[in-house]
Amino acid sequence: MFSTMRALTLLFVLTIVSGAQHAWYWPQLPDRIATHWGIDGQPNDWMTRTAATLTLCGLQIGVPLFLVAVTWLACRMPDSMLNIPNREYWLQPDRRAVTLQWMKRMLAWIAVLTSLCMIGIGHLAFIANKTGGGLNVGLFWAVLGAYLACVFSIAGRSLFRFQMPRSTV
Repeated sequence: MFSTMRALTLLFVLTIVSGAQHAWYWPQLPDRIATHWGIDGQPNDWMTRTAATLTLCGLQIGVPLFLVAVTWLACRMPDSMLNIPNREYWLQPDRRAVTLQWMKRMLAWIAVLTSLCMIGIGHLAFIANKTGGGLNVGLFWAVLGAYLACVFSIAGRSLFRFQMPRSTV
């Protein structure tokens, strides 16, 4: 159900959605747009529409793809550079492939979640700039909170997954 290939396929679709989001909002934005908001949701930093759109689009597409690249790189690193619990046990030759597959799947889904989070926050930023109002702080924290809860859930599952089996303790 939560395969690496499904995550990568979904990430590809989300990359297209991210590009479409920017293309959709581009003509609706003013020439100078807010790019940072205070805790009260009021803007406190601005950029040109072009610079802000290129930066946000680059981040929305680049950060999740960077996570996928880290996955690819991690599978080619020496075992001593991989930071997982009980590394010596889980990276033994008979378990290494399964362990690396788990890591790929975990990071691929974190990339999907990161993409969703960035698309959501980007949408909130576009709406704030389009309407000229402040950022919807409640929705911002809801999106960020859901993202963090999901990422911590994956991290928790990974910690549980990489415990030493009872038969070897």
